[in-house]
Amino acid sequence: MATTTASKETTRVTPPAASTTLSVNVFTAPGKAMVGERPKPFGEALGFDPITSTLIFGDHDAVLVDAMCTVAEAEALANWVALHNRNLETIYITHAHFDHFYGLGILLDRFPGARAIATPKTLNAIMQIYLSTPVKQLARHMFPGQVPTKLVAPEAYEHDTFTLEGNELRIIEQGRTDSPDSTSLYVPSIGLVVAGDVVYNQCRMYVGDTTLESRKNWIAALDRLAALNPAMVVAGHKKPGAPDSPSAIQDTKRYLEDFDRVQKTAKSDQELFDKMTELYPHWVANQSWLMFGFPQS
Repeated sequence: MATTTASKETTRVTPPAASTTLSVNVFTAPGKAMVGERPKPFGEALGFDPITSTLIFGDHDAVLVDAMCTVAEAEALANWVALHNRNLETIYITHAHFDHFYGLGILLDRFPGARAIATPKTLNAIMQIYLSTPVKQLARHMFPGQVPTKLVAPEAYEHDTFTLEGNELRIIEQGRTDSPDSTSLYVPSIGLVVAGDVVYNQCRMYVGDTTLESRKNWIAALDRLAALNPAMVVAGHKKPGAPDSPSAIQDTKRYLEDFDRVQKTAKSDQELFDKMTELYPHWVANQSWLMFGFPQS
């Protein structure tokens, strides 16, 4: 079973007009092995990329963004949140991929006063796809004995903002990126973007479920985040220990542009994979399924 570590990344910036100065801490769970066959006979052994959850907190209350996947990850995340000694008000789920919300039931059991929310579009995808019987069975096959017994969905949240101790948190609907109807969360008072899977940070990107057109939308979503001129950007997946730098936005954009360029000239899937590996030799999770699609069994 995968172990979980937390990075010690904190920023404190005084907002111009809020009742409390917010702080941020980022929890990073390392990559983990999966049961199954690689979709292509190259790349690393089948596994899942590192993933983040973000705690935004004031003097008394806190908001958690994304809830991990396995029992071990969610329990470690809950213990880490408890160490901050804040009242967890809200758990916000950025998008429907199961690695970001399957741990939600464990968090809600630990923090029963918290509300779990997502956009209506995200909730629809969760209910229609990621809480469907086939996908739940697939997840339990790939992570035997690790997926929580109780899988719960967040509630639909109809608004585009909510608050934490007088500070506004803005939901940015991003459309199709590495998943349909993805979102990011922006906290203007501290210049924070919790990007969800719109941004990757030194971690191989899930382009296996994209098209040339959807990658154009993904690039437009990145441009929207860059226009905010954030001070800190937390990627949904990142290399453990990597700084939460705004430069991750441009790095993600460059990867997509390089993928489009190399794909046009590559004579085989192996050539495409190898050339992208050469361009990004230090990025983690060099998985063929991230490039060519999720294993189905």
